[in-house]
Amino acid sequence: MSRLKEESAEKPECEACIKPYQHFEQVITKRVHHFYISKGIEEPEHYVEMIHQIRMAGPDDVVFIHLNTPGGDLTTGVQIINAMAASAAHIVCSVEAESYSLGTMIFLSADEFIVQDNCMMMFHQYIGGVYGKGHEQKAQLLATEEWFEVLAREIYVPFLSEAEFNSIIKGGDLWIHTEDIKERLNVMVAAMEEEIEVEQKKLDEEQEELNAELAKAKKKAKKKK
Repeated sequence: MSRLKEESAEKPECEACIKPYQHFEQVITKRVHHFYISKGIEEPEHYVEMIHQIRMAGPDDVVFIHLNTPGGDLTTGVQIINAMAASAAHIVCSVEAESYSLGTMIFLSADEFIVQDNCMMMFHQYIGGVYGKGHEQKAQLLATEEWFEVLAREIYVPFLSEAEFNSIIKGGDLWIHTEDIKERLNVMVAAMEEEIEVEQKKLDEEQEELNAELAKAKKKAKKKK
């Protein structure tokens, strides 16, 4: 009897009793960064840590930039904007009171936008000065104007109309409030989605042409055989 019991104990469990799958867990660290720009934007050296953290944030991270600023140093803003573009993280910009001048450029460079109640944005031409001999000042001014116009157009249109943008380039100011900001964001997002659809259609057509050429090449190769 004892031998029979031992043999019975050694028998493996029936297949129906064995778990039909194995379960593992993977923990992914997700960081949420919050940066508050709550005064005029100063020289680039004051923002190195912020710029570095934005640039190096991972694809699972989210970066919030909270804006309440009158604007400031354009070269600092360009470096922040470039870091936002280079970052693998999802960038969210929030207007929380005022976002003027450079603040508008940073805001519109985000992946996602938040507009709080009772906010205001102001757009205008850059403010600066040039130094040096007369011909050097003229050359620097022309180069700066061209640089700013290319940069601003890429960021502002179609949030701003072409007429509004041209008015700003010529020296005009534009002030808008929360509801207008939201409406313009909807227009901008719709325009971007349409542009993506057009590009995708173009890629699909090019792929179809490539497939057709490939099919012809295969037929020719078969005939030669």
